[in-house]
Amino acid sequence: MNTVSINKNNNKSFKPINQFSYLVRDNSHFVLISLMIFSYFYNLPVLFYSAKGDNELRLYDLLGVFVFYIFIQNFKFYYIVIKKIDVFKWLYYFVLWCSFSIILTFLFSVFNDKLSSFFQSVLYLYHLWVFFITSILFYVISFNKNRLKLFVYLLLIFSTLSCLVIVLQNFSIIPFLWSDIYYKGYAGFLSGTLGPNKIVTGMFSLIMSIFAIGLVFNKKIEINKVFVILVIFINLYVLLLSGSRTSYVGLLVFIVFFSFYKTGGFVFFSISIGSFFAFFIMSNPGLYEKMNDVISNRVINKIEDDQDIENANVGKLYEDLGAGRGRLSMNYINYLGNYPEVIPFGMGFNNRITKGFSAHNMYLNVIKELGLVGFVLYFGWLLKYLQISFKNYSGYALALKGLILSMLVALFFGEHLYIYRPLFAILGLFLIVVNALISSLHNNES
Repeated sequence: MNTVSINKNNNKSFKPINQFSYLVRDNSHFVLISLMIFSYFYNLPVLFYSAKGDNELRLYDLLGVFVFYIFIQNFKFYYIVIKKIDVFKWLYYFVLWCSFSIILTFLFSVFNDKLSSFFQSVLYLYHLWVFFITSILFYVISFNKNRLKLFVYLLLIFSTLSCLVIVLQNFSIIPFLWSDIYYKGYAGFLSGTLGPNKIVTGMFSLIMSIFAIGLVFNKKIEINKVFVILVIFINLYVLLLSGSRTSYVGLLVFIVFFSFYKTGGFVFFSISIGSFFAFFIMSNPGLYEKMNDVISNRVINKIEDDQDIENANVGKLYEDLGAGRGRLSMNYINYLGNYPEVIPFGMGFNNRITKGFSAHNMYLNVIKELGLVGFVLYFGWLLKYLQISFKNYSGYALALKGLILSMLVALFFGEHLYIYRPLFAILGLFLIVVNALISSLHNNES
């Protein structure tokens, strides 16, 4: 991976150098991106409008206008950054392809007299652009190591606060914060300000847990280790409390990768952190009962035959725990088989008009919506992260590669790194976290 390096001996690719210095050090840009990070953890609506029933705008919708303005105003500079870094370039091309393919979504909406659905897809495309651009601005500002450190602290603080709200909700100290529509639609699931879908809480906690573990094993950024361990504890607890089986799969994949990639560190981490976590939970009956009830109801009680676990019967376990995902996936496979003309280019970004339900499988969904072109760009982008060499930053390598592998497997069961209404800002947080990790590869300016 060719990382951006700007110094007196290597500035031919970045002219003018004063523009770089301005974008890195400008206080208003730093405040804007800090607010954007906060908005990812605060998904409660801040404004209502009516295009397709009762619709909501969130804080990142409003802040995104300013993010777009900065990006367009300095497009030539940011475009150089994007072109120099493979993961940015592949994601940029994917976002462009989504923008182009929404034309098909528009045509389907016109022919089916469902123009309001198209307007909703436009909002989702706007979200995709905002999350992408925000991550680019974040990366550039992170050339300043002090601001990167502040960004990391903000991520850890916002994550801790959001988890505390969820824990307090589960003990009836803080009420359900969403509207009655969400309460009925998600059976009153307690998720604080993150979003009432279990996958949101689960993935936020999984991403932040892995990120914090990477910080523990790295000395690049001097973050208070006691605080980082607290972040790991509370995120792991909320992850288990979420009942998101897709997130459980992601955690399991990371644990397996961790054990092979850094065996000595894994053993030490598992014994010390695991023992303290178990003691803390077992010594607090209320915390243990809440967690145990969720795991029993969402996992243990769903398995019809315990022999399936002993025999590693993956197919039967997937059927028991998949909540109908196997059937949905087969429906999508049959649909693509009946309409093979869809496969090369897809039916359009976020096109739910002809097949309204989710596949709960990103591999199938991206082919249906964006075709093989979108499939290659999307998964090519994710695989590019695995090619990054960190050399002296093994903690960041552990976190990044472990996170990507966990996502690649978990995406067989969901579309959490994409843009749908129930997913809120998972993709936005993911992009910020991975950019915080890869920022260690460039020359930080003081």
